[in-house]
Amino acid sequence: MMISKTPLEDWILNKISSNGELSHLTRSAIEAFQLEKIRQTISYARSKSRFYRNLLAGFGSDPVITINDLSMLPFTVSDDLINHPLQFLCVSQSAVERCVTLHSSATTGPAKRLFFTKEDLNHTLDFFHYGMSTLVKAGDRVMILLPGDRPNSVGDLLSRALLRMNVESIIHGFVISPEKTVEAVLKHDIKCLVGAPVHIFALFQSGNGRKYLKGRITKVLLTTDYVPDIISSVLESEYNCEAYSHYGMTEMGWGGGVECEAHCGHHMREADIFIEIIDPKTGQVLPDGEAGEVVITTLNRVGMPLIRYRTGDISRFLTKPCPCGTVLKRLDKIFCRMNAAVYLDSEKPLITQLLDEELFALPGVMDYKAEVSTRGNKDCLTITLSLSSKSNRDEVCAAAMEKIMIIPQIESCKKRLFIEPITCFEEIILSPGAQKRVLIDNRKEHL
Repeated sequence: MMISKTPLEDWILNKISSNGELSHLTRSAIEAFQLEKIRQTISYARSKSRFYRNLLAGFGSDPVITINDLSMLPFTVSDDLINHPLQFLCVSQSAVERCVTLHSSATTGPAKRLFFTKEDLNHTLDFFHYGMSTLVKAGDRVMILLPGDRPNSVGDLLSRALLRMNVESIIHGFVISPEKTVEAVLKHDIKCLVGAPVHIFALFQSGNGRKYLKGRITKVLLTTDYVPDIISSVLESEYNCEAYSHYGMTEMGWGGGVECEAHCGHHMREADIFIEIIDPKTGQVLPDGEAGEVVITTLNRVGMPLIRYRTGDISRFLTKPCPCGTVLKRLDKIFCRMNAAVYLDSEKPLITQLLDEELFALPGVMDYKAEVSTRGNKDCLTITLSLSSKSNRDEVCAAAMEKIMIIPQIESCKKRLFIEPITCFEEIILSPGAQKRVLIDNRKEHL
């Protein structure tokens, strides 16, 4: 099958070459544009933002002459957005079109606050438009399983972007009851879904989902959280549904990068965001191909630019050319989130992703909750499954226990780890779509 080139390439070409001086996109053109935008962003932030004026005070009037010079500047971290949100503002508060309060799924502490102007939101609209054109065309009907009741919320922006393409959308919101959402899909004759991976997976795994969605939903965009390989695999092999992955976060302006038809890495919005991969311990920039922490610098943000913001996500740039033929770089899937890693007796962390690949492979598993606590002088792992109504609960729970026992991080410390018998919720319980799924650490020494 012929793989179409990602539509993001032409979009980025038009942003870089607004006067049409470039006939095609090249890496050198992208990098020259990024360097100029980085320098403009630093100058703008220093003159308008009290936070960056103070942070960059000792770095000279023009600290970035080459891309490599950026690595000499200090990082911005989550605590900065929590403790000093208004100091980041480069515009008056009256010019803020959208303010987002962002609670972390891994902590119960204060929230981050992020501010966006109308121009900032328009950049996101553009990305949603061109990113979604990979999946849908005029006349298609999309259900958005994300919040969209507020103006300029992520669901509202996506719906407006689809309207540019003459694609009709239904903003449904997060999935609470899979069976009721399946009814809405059938009622509105939906062909494509956009939502959290576990929520979309639960729709297909539900009783009516298994009965009605195969062959009806042909494409899905999995977003807002890590995308387990097993979920994409099951959707495609059992339901004939092509699964695309999106990587983004609110700090990026929601949109970051999306897969093309080749399904081998996220093509990033390189005219809007510059990405570095760093060693989480040393802070040194790593070469392409090596895994490390994703660090972003926004290139055209007006309200609240971010310079070298540490995301806490672990990934890498892929080095082989994409089969679609684009010159855009590809960011691999997110391997884990640093603040969601739980260490038992092994030097390697137990992370949600390891449990995902084992548990979602079992028939009827729609979601699960996992937490580590303390029992006596041992760590205690408790897992509770959420199963579809027709599942054999005893069989699935027994199979789940066998699956997790062979995970290396668990197998290596079985003698010092108490594992509760795996049980099921009495009713279908899905992880809140507004939060990223994590392995909860309730041990006293970690509170």
